[in-house]
Amino acid sequence: MSLDLNIAGRTAIVTGGSVGIGKETARKLARAGVNVTIAARTRSTLEAAAEELRADTGGNISAIPVDTTDMASVRSVVDQTAALYGGVEILVNCAAAPGGLVRNAIEDADEDSLLLDLNTKLLGYFRMCKACVPHMRRARWGRIVNVGGLTARSTEALSGLRNTALVHLTKTLSDELGRDGITVNIIHPGVTRTEHIEQWFADMARQEGISYDAVVEREAGAPAAIRRMLEVAEVADPIVFLASARGSGITGESIAVDGGLSRAIFL
Repeated sequence: MSLDLNIAGRTAIVTGGSVGIGKETARKLARAGVNVTIAARTRSTLEAAAEELRADTGGNISAIPVDTTDMASVRSVVDQTAALYGGVEILVNCAAAPGGLVRNAIEDADEDSLLLDLNTKLLGYFRMCKACVPHMRRARWGRIVNVGGLTARSTEALSGLRNTALVHLTKTLSDELGRDGITVNIIHPGVTRTEHIEQWFADMARQEGISYDAVVEREAGAPAAIRRMLEVAEVADPIVFLASARGSGITGESIAVDGGLSRAIFL
């Protein structure tokens, strides 16, 4: 028996929707009957992704460029989407530099890179929420899913502070918006087979003179309980569930989708 997500006819914006987790999430939303706008900075990549997704799903997929560091650009993508489909009820925030821009020691850390990290991801998600929430309030129904990162829960990189702050934003908005039928949650993906990760691991293998598979095993397989790297569909599935009518009882939650990579216990 298939699970009816009961979101056919709803409208979603997926930022970072031209590649990786964002693109796969857009695919699954379209298959569920959702009108989807994918938004990212690079028009050519965005339009190619939209063409692929339309051919694969037969759904309504719009490609609208956005710069989430610019509120005018954010309002434009939201306004254009609402004009096309009559509103915006689902927002998946996934636009950010994977892994963060500041991963070195404090002595070498660049403050401009850290500010860009925060402006793009933390404030970028904030801007998208700010622009979409009025449409959700009018509909008395909405779903916001933020894609964070496991560095929210670890000391791996200074850029992780953007993800920790996103947890606070998520919980705060869930309290504010719950009475309007709007849920807000955050997903923390583990090591996932995206274009960025594959390139990163290939570069690492070349620099170290070892095989790509050896890097995957060391960085993703051995540390995880499931002993392998995650696929994008495995992260997109819980995002889509949280964005659906079936996820109505879950809000304000910070959920790792990491294949058991993190070992901490969260009560």
